[in-house]
Amino acid sequence: MARILVTGFEPFGEHVENISSQIAKALPQQLLLDDPWSRLREHKTQSLQALIETQILSVDEAGSLHTYRAIEKGERWDAILHLGLCETCQIPRIETLAQDQLDMRIPDNSGRQVSNQVITGEGDLPVSVPADAWMSLPWSLKCELSQDAGSYLCNETLYQTLRGLNKISSINERIPPCIFVHLPSVQDCPIREGLKFVQEVLQRMMFRPVLSVVGALITRDEHYLVAKRSPSQVHGGKWEFPGGKVEPNETQPFALEREILEEFGWRVQCGNSIGTWYHSLEKVDIALHILPTEFVGRFPDFTDMTLWTSHEAISWRNLEDHSKLDWLGNDGAVVQWMKETNYLPRSK
Repeated sequence: MARILVTGFEPFGEHVENISSQIAKALPQQLLLDDPWSRLREHKTQSLQALIETQILSVDEAGSLHTYRAIEKGERWDAILHLGLCETCQIPRIETLAQDQLDMRIPDNSGRQVSNQVITGEGDLPVSVPADAWMSLPWSLKCELSQDAGSYLCNETLYQTLRGLNKISSINERIPPCIFVHLPSVQDCPIREGLKFVQEVLQRMMFRPVLSVVGALITRDEHYLVAKRSPSQVHGGKWEFPGGKVEPNETQPFALEREILEEFGWRVQCGNSIGTWYHSLEKVDIALHILPTEFVGRFPDFTDMTLWTSHEAISWRNLEDHSKLDWLGNDGAVVQWMKETNYLPRSK
């Protein structure tokens, strides 16, 4: 059974309640967490039984150091989720960076008020979870990723916990996922809705993300088109079937038509996927769907790169071409499959 720590804070300032402690207290002691990416995953995963341990932190230096000191003493969890109240937020914010800074607008509950001071002087600390990939799935509440956790107790708590986790990484221990979520007030986020959202966060923390990606199989006569990513892009220099990520609530054809227009300025029409190929990156898995794709109207002028945003070259290849390319991910396996099955749709 997985062991997960969820923390909230006591009320502070003029607040008589704090939504973070209210939700932490409302969480059941055990949760059955389902894989939110199950329909995209190559192999079926089992639901995860999790023991939820909750702690309400004091709004002072002792509270910010509570989890850090527990880690130092040898306490270990499979995941750590800190919750806090954001007075100015209207939607939940998933914090992905802890700043090495304290600049407290009001005193904490012990009367401490630090102005424009570093916490350790060791620099900012990013979280290790692939939070960007979490946004590929729809949420029950509108939310956003943030790299500004403020400079009060919430930021200090995330910073100290990440510092403690970084210490155990130096002795080759696995670092559990850790994240901080800022919640708006109960007026903008009723407890029941906030509770559901927090459970969705826990699901994403405990399962490896799967990104749904679409690639265009564009053909001309007996050739297929591939594109080379620009050096300035992620995976620069790699060859791929052009495409991109499927955003929440998009169909695969719509997503691919959008991506091709955004990346090349080409208007295309896409059919249904002919197959899915899987591969793994460092923190996420990729489900690559290949869709037969045709240009709307005339073929574009391939020498005109004015509207290209992510690629520096294209190539028309046929199945008899055995020259090697530096493929991105599993795109080369798609070509191998086409050779083995002699699959190559003809353009109209």
